[in-house]
Amino acid sequence: MASSKFYAYYVRGRKIALIQHDVTLGSGQTLSQPGLNAVGARGDVSWKSPSETITEGLEIEYAYSPKYSITTAATTQANKFYINGWTVVDGYLTFLRSHSASVANWDASPYSAVGDDEHIVVRGSSRWSGLHKIKAGGTDGTLQTYTKVHQSVVVVSGSSNIDIAAEASSKALISSNDASNIWLNSLFSAGDYIFVAGAATAHNNGFWKVDSVASDASAESSSGIYVKNRYYCYDSDNTLTTEGEDTTVDTTAQANGSITIYKAYRDFCYLISDIDTLDDEADVIDIPDYLAQALVYYVKARIAEDRMDLEKKEYNMREFNRLLEKNESSKIWGARRIGSDETAIR
Repeated sequence: MASSKFYAYYVRGRKIALIQHDVTLGSGQTLSQPGLNAVGARGDVSWKSPSETITEGLEIEYAYSPKYSITTAATTQANKFYINGWTVVDGYLTFLRSHSASVANWDASPYSAVGDDEHIVVRGSSRWSGLHKIKAGGTDGTLQTYTKVHQSVVVVSGSSNIDIAAEASSKALISSNDASNIWLNSLFSAGDYIFVAGAATAHNNGFWKVDSVASDASAESSSGIYVKNRYYCYDSDNTLTTEGEDTTVDTTAQANGSITIYKAYRDFCYLISDIDTLDDEADVIDIPDYLAQALVYYVKARIAEDRMDLEKKEYNMREFNRLLEKNESSKIWGARRIGSDETAIR
């Protein structure tokens, strides 16, 4: 019995999407375009995301060549590290890792496995999954990349004028000294996330959620913010892949601190180091043999063209196109017939 299922695909950037012909023209259509109908006649064809289970799966052959490879198996707390979220420092994307009573020191083991000017791959992020290059790892839990972010993010650099109070009524107050001209209640809102760095007491630092803000007052010290929930990555158990959340505030009073407060974005994901990228002549391009040979002829043709040696240029281009045809022919499966019945090989 002939199959009544018709499929197609479309490519957008590096992504491929499979779509199915909507025979019944029912609900759930996601794409319509003119073309051939199910029996081959001209007409309006409606396509949608496949709603059926394809038991034999989908095989994709000859996909794009990746720009990087992961050279070693990803192992938590060795070359795989979870992060709580991100912020922007000096215009660059910066990842943040908080611990239950401190922050990660990216200059100390095991976090120093992520070195400056090294490439990493981020996975599981709602926005930043993919390849990035490290600019600098800090002792304060920040890991700055070379990825530019065109987004204004609030950063408060309090030079000896930020106060953190001990917890009271399940909250902790963060405020600034009078005459500092830092009005924290106007910079942050309830529900915002912040990352505190530079506090003298380790557990004052980290990834916090703003629970509420103080009402406007005539003095900066009375116009602070209250934090409550703390979010962190487990730093000792190699099997835990969930984010920790501490709803019991634990802060130590500190006055006149040179503390930095970043507005942060919670995005629990992980990064992998030990990445080999295509960045020098020693790297191997992952392409089929025919295309590798064709590429050599193409480069030779361009060199000959620059030297105005048109005869050599045409020869190399013919060889280039011949190998392209061989590569395409190699994708065709099945038996190949040689000659005819009259000229069969004896």
